[in-house]
Amino acid sequence: MTPFHTALGILILLMAISLVICFIRLFIGPSLPNRTVAFDTIAVHAAGIIVLFAMLDEARALLSVALVTSVLGFLGTTIMARYLERSAESGWRSEYSERPFRIGDD
Repeated sequence: MTPFHTALGILILLMAISLVICFIRLFIGPSLPNRTVAFDTIAVHAAGIIVLFAMLDEARALLSVALVTSVLGFLGTTIMARYLERSAESGWRSEYSERPFRIGDD
């Protein structure tokens, strides 16, 4: 096993740990926007792990799978953002949503 393969194995492990943390955030997120960001991060992690496996196994076909995963993750995030835009949920607004930032305010 070369150092390159060892490094890829370590990267896959780190991405998998980060993916688990994102799943936890998805399930216990305090609001829907937090869950939307977690979903998008999960899609990015999944595509990244697939690409790392493609590099490890030298399987070019997995790159197409990573591309499809990325597109589906983007579409899912877009659909969730569209739902957020149309929903009446108010628990996620920031302190600046009521009063926009003005130059000179302290």
